[in-house]
Amino acid sequence: MVVALAIVAVIPLANFIATSTSRTLFLSRSNDADWFATMAESPLQTGDIANLRELAVRYHELYNTPVFVVDVDSRVIATSESGVNVKEDDIAAVLHSSLAGRLPPEPPALWPWRTGEMVVSRPVVNNGSVLGAAVLRVPTDKARDQVQSGLLLLLGGLLISIGAIIVGIVRPITRWVLRPLQDLDNATHQITRGALDTRVSTDGRAPELRRLGDSFNSMALSLHQARQREREFVADASHQLRTPLTSARIHIEGLSRLSPTARFALSDIDRLGRIVQRLSRLAGSDRPSADADGNEEPLDLAQAVKERLVGWKAVYSADDLELIIGEMVPGGVAPELEVDDILDVLLDNASKYGAPPVEVSVTRDGTEVVLSVRDHGLGLGSRDLKKVGERFWRSAHHREMPGTGLGLAIVRSEAARVGGRVVARPPIGGGLVIEVRVPLIDDYDA
Repeated sequence: MVVALAIVAVIPLANFIATSTSRTLFLSRSNDADWFATMAESPLQTGDIANLRELAVRYHELYNTPVFVVDVDSRVIATSESGVNVKEDDIAAVLHSSLAGRLPPEPPALWPWRTGEMVVSRPVVNNGSVLGAAVLRVPTDKARDQVQSGLLLLLGGLLISIGAIIVGIVRPITRWVLRPLQDLDNATHQITRGALDTRVSTDGRAPELRRLGDSFNSMALSLHQARQREREFVADASHQLRTPLTSARIHIEGLSRLSPTARFALSDIDRLGRIVQRLSRLAGSDRPSADADGNEEPLDLAQAVKERLVGWKAVYSADDLELIIGEMVPGGVAPELEVDDILDVLLDNASKYGAPPVEVSVTRDGTEVVLSVRDHGLGLGSRDLKKVGERFWRSAHHREMPGTGLGLAIVRSEAARVGGRVVARPPIGGGLVIEVRVPLIDDYDA
């Protein structure tokens, strides 16, 4: 009887260990799959998958986890290894859910006596439309070893303490203790999936578990209220900012004919207006505007840079910095390229991390138009040059200075949005050159 009761007590605990280990691995890799799905959105729309393939290979090398991305027709467009068969049962099942716009169910618990990989998939979605799916084939050997170690420890503990178990109370105590823990584990999983209104019952629980349940419910309520306050703030802020921005624009517009600095400020007011519009859409208060019809005239990159430099020359002069405007070769680029944002980041970085004089030029190189910003500072080593544009990366020489490490990542993302790229290189004579290379529109008439 004691042995039977011990077995009854072991089963829920063992299931909890296996389920928790499996869920931890699943959630961790689900976050990675979500990230890959986000990174795959633009390549699936533009067809430029080189960077996506490179990310997949680097991830595979770092985590020993194969990755591949498919389009809506289940065709593999980027993979970290060859020979992917999307018709395998495990892969086909999760792809069917992801390409239908649903999150695939959690895989079963990882027991030591089972083999195989854990397949994690997330849909790639843009404006409600499924473009494809990102799939990770996660090795489970380490997780199964963890489950096995946990089960051995559990079994050893039971064997040591079995003499102290009182016949007749094992089963009810086990149920009484584990049920709220399982409820709490399930509720935590729901919270991580975004269901912030999830709560756990605290009736009939042990005092310690009741306090834990109350604390969990308070945390969930705080998260839910914080999310609501965030949405309300975004909506309120966007509406409150519209009126003063409009008023400021009217006043500054009257001065724009007299002062280059005023024209610089006017363009910043317009940028703030676009940010307010995006905030409104984020809060759900405005509907997104219709897509461009594709008939816009190409943007002359050289002219756009010269217009922005008028304000920056005043900024540099105020700080006693020399700004040199070099060659400006006309060249048509995609009209949606945010030239002001790109130039602002490059010139701000050059003034903070480099040394004067700072040189700006626009040239052509084959089928590309090249915006170059050069400073005469210490520059970067060959290893650091390869990391320029990575999110949150900062050179060891600059980590004590204010900054987020996102400026050049934004520039790289903006260039990639129109099929371009960012190149960092050391020029002759020292310093650093950042080149933003974007495709030249062939039929542009300078």
